[in-house]
Formats: sequence, structure tokens, C-alpha cells
Amino acid sequence: MSEDGSCHTAARQQASSDRKAVLMSNSTSAEAARLGLLVENRPQYFQCREIDDTPELLEQSFGLRYQVYCLERAFLNPEHYLNHMEIDAFDAHALHFGTMNLEGELVGTARLVQDGVAGFPLLQHCSIFPSETELYRPENTVVEVSRLSVSRKYRRRTNDGPYGDHIAPAVYAGKERRGAHAQNEGELIVSLYRALYQASKRHGITHWLAATERSLHRLLAKFAFPFRLIGPQTDYFGPVAPYLMDVSEFDQVILSHKKPLLDEFLVGLEPQFRPVPRR
Repeated sequence: MSEDGSCHTAARQQASSDRKAVLMSNSTSAEAARLGLLVENRPQYFQCREIDDTPELLEQSFGLRYQVYCLERAFLNPEHYLNHMEIDAFDAHALHFGTMNLEGELVGTARLVQDGVAGFPLLQHCSIFPSETELYRPENTVVEVSRLSVSRKYRRRTNDGPYGDHIAPAVYAGKERRGAHAQNEGELIVSLYRALYQASKRHGITHWLAATERSLHRLLAKFAFPFRLIGPQTDYFGPVAPYLMDVSEFDQVILSHKKPLLDEFLVGLEPQFRPVPRR
């Protein structure tokens, strides 16, 4: 095995060991054993976390957004971002997340925009159905999932959408059986949403708001994210529609174990933030 391959193997083994240690400290024995088996048997190519405390990663996140939104998809005028970092007024009251691959490269990013003076980005472009009330209830803590971006190196295949809808890391794709390749669809995006979910539980966030295009909505529906349509389709960085998700409903999806990949959303989440089954 090459030195590069040995490094990848060592990184996977260390990551697996770390995750199992967290499992044993945060879970019951039975749950830890079940989730530990999942983590052991399934390769983990991506790790995602909050990056607001790491200026270098935050700059890379803004750079990736510039690459995707200004250059690749031409939603924004690149001449407005001379430093090649896409930043707006909403970043001042947002939590930022980055997904890293085994080489430590930031290959995906997203943010949770908290309600502030400027409100939510999508409400400047999307309309909401008059009958919608859940979004405005004062007891709810709503954030907007925004600026979801995936590096183009993970969108190499002709049928990949803008979010790498059929993702398997190119560096590993040739070494995997076709079945294993298929099982890794959307893993980068799921790693981002896992970090968003865990941050939401820790910060007391109850609902996610999102302006979602059809390709992303199909991917999220595949993993049973309970997003609900709350407004008509509009042109906001392409054709999108506004959706709302109750995080407590997603808790129950995770606890149902109907989507095994979602078991990983509980790995590393502190006991006091773990969801409990509804009675």
C-alpha cells in the first residue's frame, strides 16, 4: 500500500475509534453497540462541524460560496466580490458549518441564519401562504438553512446535480464495488445536515426554514427529512420554493431507525440534547 493509502487507512481507523469512544460515553450499552457497529462497518469520508471559531476554515467557506454562487452557477456578480469571498449581511448572525474530506480540504459548507434585524434571506424573495401560522409562532425558534455549497470535485459525473446528488468521493470511487458506491449517494450533504441538526439541538432551535430547489428536495425526501411546503415556487437563485421543517418531527424520523444513515446523527450528541420517543 502506498504511503498515501496508509495515511487514509490510519485516518479512517482513528476516526472510527474516536466515534466509538463518544458512543460509549453518551449512549446506553445496547444503543452504543448498535451504532458502533454501523460506524465500524461504514467508511466515513466526510466530517462536518461548526467553523465560526476557525477563521481559516471560515474564509475557505466564503471562498467555496464564491466559487459556486458567483462562478459556477452565476447567481451573483463576481465583480462585487473582489476578494473572491462571498459574504453578505446575514453572515453576522449565522452559524457556519464546513465539511472536510480525509485530506482536510473544506469541500462543503452551509449556514444557519438566525432571526435578526435583517430577518431571513428567503423572505426577501419568497412569499408565504396566507394560511401559514407555524412559521410565526413566538414559541418557535426558527433558523434558515442557507448557502449550501458543494465543491465541484464531488460533482464530476454527468448525472450529478448541484449538490452532488450521487456522491462518492472520486479518490475512492474506483476502489469500491458498484453497490458500495450507490450507498454513498449524498453522503457529503448528509454530513452537513448532521452538523446542522446537532447544532440545532444544542442551541434550542425548533424549526428549519429553507428555499429549496427540486433536486435538493428530492435528495432530502429520500432521507425522510419532513420539510413542508409553505409557499409557491419563485425565482430566487433559480426556481425554488420555501419549506419549513419541525426539528422535533425529524427527531422521530431518526428514532424510528427506518433510515439507517440517520443513526449517525446521534453519534457525538450529548445525552441532554438527545431526542426521546413520543408517547
